[in-house]
Amino acid sequence: MMFELRVTLLDVGIPVWRDIQLDDDTTFSDLHFILQSAFNWSDLHPHTFRFAQPHKDALAETDRLRDHIQGKDDKIIYTYNMEENWEHEIILQKAFEAKADVLYPRCARAENLAPEEDHTRLDITDGTLDLAYKDSGEIAKAINEELAYLNVSGLGEGLPGLDEDEWVALDDDEDEWEDDGGHL
Repeated sequence: MMFELRVTLLDVGIPVWRDIQLDDDTTFSDLHFILQSAFNWSDLHPHTFRFAQPHKDALAETDRLRDHIQGKDDKIIYTYNMEENWEHEIILQKAFEAKADVLYPRCARAENLAPEEDHTRLDITDGTLDLAYKDSGEIAKAINEELAYLNVSGLGEGLPGLDEDEWVALDDDEDEWEDDGGHL
């Protein structure tokens, strides 16, 4: 079964959201990397997932979405960059059967740009940073290009041809990583 999740970046002054379609078997760890691509971030800061309402269960990175999200009342909060506290509300929009000719995960729709990784809310409120962007189709297309790379490299598996130790070493070596300057 596939899920379409509405992921909304909270408290940035204008609507910034992504509708992400993905397998309900996706782990929260893989969802983290999908969200990093969807918001054009590079996994440079810590993150957490938690239930929006007090809940008897805790969320673990290895948990599957379908085990914790069954309806619109099951809201999850994803927080990225604890200094800036970028919080995202994740809500199930719909569940559906996968289409054979569609590559998942994918961004079905998007609204406005996300702040760059190390920007602050002050940059938004003082006018230094404008998140408004008229061509939401262009945003979704750029996100899907990034998500296609995640499909090739294998979510949760690192890069093909590298064992886990090499993947961790590559991930920690900033000299091997180059910022592409953003989706757009």
